[in-house]
Amino acid sequence: MKGKSVCVVCRQEKKGEKVEDDICIEVLRNVKKKLKIAQNNTLVVCADCTQKAEEKRRRFERTLMTWSILAALVFVSFLFMSFSLNSILLGLVTAFFFILFAMTSYFPKVEKHGKERRTAR
Repeated sequence: MKGKSVCVVCRQEKKGEKVEDDICIEVLRNVKKKLKIAQNNTLVVCADCTQKAEEKRRRFERTLMTWSILAALVFVSFLFMSFSLNSILLGLVTAFFFILFAMTSYFPKVEKHGKERRTAR
Protein backbone atom coordinates (compact mmCIF):
# COMPACT_ATOMS: atom_id res chain seq x y z
CA MET A 1 0.00 0.00 0.00
CA LYS A 2 1.33 3.40 -0.94
CA GLY A 3 -1.47 5.52 0.49
CA LYS A 4 -1.88 7.28 3.77
CA SER A 5 -2.46 5.62 7.12
CA VAL A 6 -6.14 6.29 7.98
CA CYS A 7 -8.01 5.37 11.17
CA VAL A 8 -11.20 3.39 10.38
CA VAL A 9 -13.06 4.83 13.38
CA CYS A 10 -12.36 8.57 13.31
CA ARG A 11 -11.34 8.64 9.60
CA GLN A 12 -8.36 10.88 10.36
CA GLU A 13 -4.85 10.42 8.99
CA LYS A 14 -3.07 8.88 11.99
CA LYS A 15 -0.65 6.12 12.94
CA GLY A 16 -1.93 3.06 14.78
CA GLU A 17 -2.45 -0.68 14.76
CA LYS A 18 -3.14 -2.15 11.32
CA VAL A 19 -6.48 -3.67 10.44
CA GLU A 20 -6.51 -7.23 9.10
CA ASP A 21 -7.10 -7.44 5.36
CA ASP A 22 -9.86 -10.03 5.31
CA ILE A 23 -12.10 -11.02 2.43
CA CYS A 24 -14.54 -8.13 2.95
CA ILE A 25 -11.81 -5.52 2.72
CA GLU A 26 -10.20 -7.26 -0.26
CA VAL A 27 -13.54 -7.31 -2.11
CA LEU A 28 -14.09 -3.60 -1.41
CA ARG A 29 -10.56 -2.77 -2.56
CA ASN A 30 -11.05 -4.76 -5.78
CA VAL A 31 -14.37 -3.05 -6.52
CA LYS A 32 -12.81 0.36 -5.93
CA LYS A 33 -9.88 -0.52 -8.21
CA LYS A 34 -12.28 -1.58 -10.97
CA LEU A 35 -14.18 1.70 -10.56
CA LYS A 36 -10.87 3.62 -10.45
CA ILE A 37 -11.68 5.29 -7.13
CA ALA A 38 -9.17 3.40 -4.95
CA GLN A 39 -7.05 5.55 -2.64
CA ASN A 40 -4.82 2.65 -1.48
CA ASN A 41 -4.84 3.82 2.14
CA THR A 42 -3.46 1.66 4.91
CA LEU A 43 -6.31 1.05 7.35
CA VAL A 44 -5.40 1.41 11.03
CA VAL A 45 -7.00 2.03 14.41
CA CYS A 46 -5.38 4.92 16.27
CA ALA A 47 -4.65 4.73 19.99
CA ASP A 48 -7.53 7.12 20.78
CA CYS A 49 -10.10 4.91 19.04
CA THR A 50 -8.98 1.44 20.22
CA GLN A 51 -11.84 1.04 22.72
CA LYS A 52 -14.45 2.15 20.19
CA ALA A 53 -13.02 -0.23 17.59
CA GLU A 54 -13.12 -3.20 19.99
CA GLU A 55 -16.73 -2.41 20.92
CA LYS A 56 -17.77 -2.07 17.26
CA ARG A 57 -16.10 -5.39 16.42
CA ARG A 58 -17.83 -7.11 19.37
CA ARG A 59 -21.16 -5.66 18.26
CA PHE A 60 -20.58 -6.89 14.70
CA GLU A 61 -19.69 -10.41 15.87
CA ARG A 62 -22.79 -10.52 18.07
CA THR A 63 -24.98 -9.29 15.21
CA LEU A 64 -23.49 -11.82 12.80
CA MET A 65 -24.09 -14.65 15.26
CA THR A 66 -27.71 -13.59 15.82
CA TRP A 67 -28.49 -13.31 12.11
CA SER A 68 -26.71 -16.61 11.40
CA ILE A 69 -28.88 -18.39 13.95
CA LEU A 70 -32.00 -16.79 12.47
CA ALA A 71 -30.87 -17.81 8.97
CA ALA A 72 -30.42 -21.40 10.10
CA LEU A 73 -33.86 -21.41 11.75
CA VAL A 74 -35.50 -20.02 8.61
CA PHE A 75 -33.73 -22.60 6.45
CA VAL A 76 -34.84 -25.46 8.70
CA SER A 77 -38.40 -24.14 8.81
CA PHE A 78 -38.50 -24.07 4.99
CA LEU A 79 -37.33 -27.67 4.97
CA PHE A 80 -40.06 -28.73 7.41
CA MET A 81 -42.79 -26.96 5.43
CA SER A 82 -42.06 -28.95 2.32
CA PHE A 83 -39.05 -31.11 1.59
CA SER A 84 -38.61 -30.22 -2.07
CA LEU A 85 -35.98 -28.64 -4.23
CA ASN A 86 -37.91 -25.35 -4.30
CA SER A 87 -38.05 -25.10 -0.52
CA ILE A 88 -34.35 -25.94 -0.21
CA LEU A 89 -33.42 -23.25 -2.74
CA LEU A 90 -35.76 -20.70 -1.20
CA GLY A 91 -34.35 -21.49 2.25
CA LEU A 92 -30.77 -21.09 1.02
CA VAL A 93 -31.52 -17.80 -0.73
CA THR A 94 -33.31 -16.46 2.33
CA ALA A 95 -30.47 -17.56 4.63
CA PHE A 96 -27.97 -15.90 2.29
CA PHE A 97 -29.84 -12.60 2.48
CA PHE A 98 -29.99 -12.84 6.29
CA ILE A 99 -26.21 -13.21 6.41
CA LEU A 100 -25.80 -10.43 3.86
CA PHE A 101 -27.97 -8.20 6.04
CA ALA A 102 -25.73 -8.96 9.03
CA MET A 103 -22.72 -7.82 6.99
CA THR A 104 -24.14 -4.28 6.82
CA SER A 105 -22.77 -3.76 10.35
CA TYR A 106 -19.30 -5.10 9.39
CA PHE A 107 -16.28 -3.78 11.25
CA PRO A 108 -12.75 -5.08 10.56
CA LYS A 109 -10.58 -6.89 13.07
CA VAL A 110 -7.44 -5.20 14.42
CA GLU A 111 -4.18 -7.14 14.02
CA LYS A 112 -2.69 -8.04 17.36
CA HIS A 113 1.06 -7.87 17.86
CA GLY A 114 2.68 -11.20 18.65
CA LYS A 115 -0.06 -13.11 16.83
CA GLU A 116 1.15 -15.22 13.95
CA ARG A 117 -0.40 -14.31 10.67
CA ARG A 118 -2.14 -17.20 8.92
CA THR A 119 -0.87 -17.98 5.46
CA ALA A 120 -2.55 -19.88 2.67
CA ARG A 121 -1.15 -23.35 2.03
